[in-house]
Amino acid sequence: MPKMNPVLAAAAVVSAAVVLSGCSSEPPSLTFGSAKPSGARLEARPARGASLPLAQWPNACEVLGDEEIRAILPQAKDFQREPVKVTVINFNPLETSDPGTTGDVPTGGCKTEFGLPAKYKSKHNSDIRIVFKAVADPALVEASYAEDRDDEAKRAGQDTTKFRDLKDSLGAAGCYAKGTTATMVCHQGPYQFEVSGSSTADGVGKYPQADENWRQKVLTEVVRTVSARMA
Repeated sequence: MPKMNPVLAAAAVVSAAVVLSGCSSEPPSLTFGSAKPSGARLEARPARGASLPLAQWPNACEVLGDEEIRAILPQAKDFQREPVKVTVINFNPLETSDPGTTGDVPTGGCKTEFGLPAKYKSKHNSDIRIVFKAVADPALVEASYAEDRDDEAKRAGQDTTKFRDLKDSLGAAGCYAKGTTATMVCHQGPYQFEVSGSSTADGVGKYPQADENWRQKVLTEVVRTVSARMA
């Protein structure tokens, strides 16, 4: 059997060591920032006592920009947005709704996917979802929000893992966290909206704590960003 050249053998050992070290390298620690609103203000002006026509609703995929996400998660990259259809019903089913204020809004919600550092690489291992629930006279929105909040609180009973009233602590006029997932419902001015999302990046933690960490460190800053831009 032919013998391997000692120089080539040493090179092979070094090469194997490099490959092995590359496979075992740890991802950089996940960095969290804070809200820095930079997009244009949302300027919905519904008539008093009325809902905004659906054709005038904001495009949810334009509500939270890449740089606003990077302010919260500086390592985020490879953004991809997918519209989420929202179906709107009348605030008061006993009254006739104004023409054009009920039905489907193809861009009433948006799911933004992106990547964060992780040991097992995935282009899109994280997401943020924003869905508008109503765009109307602030008085109507406030009443609708209060009804939804009270219903959610009643269903949860004393279980604080299923409902927490966050009030105005996130910059919006009111917010509550619902369910065991990282979901919050808020209202500000003429807007009622829902923010949710998740991540499997290593720095977020393991399930189920990962959902709560994502809510506290990311989604709360998303609410602060979005609500600051709402007229």
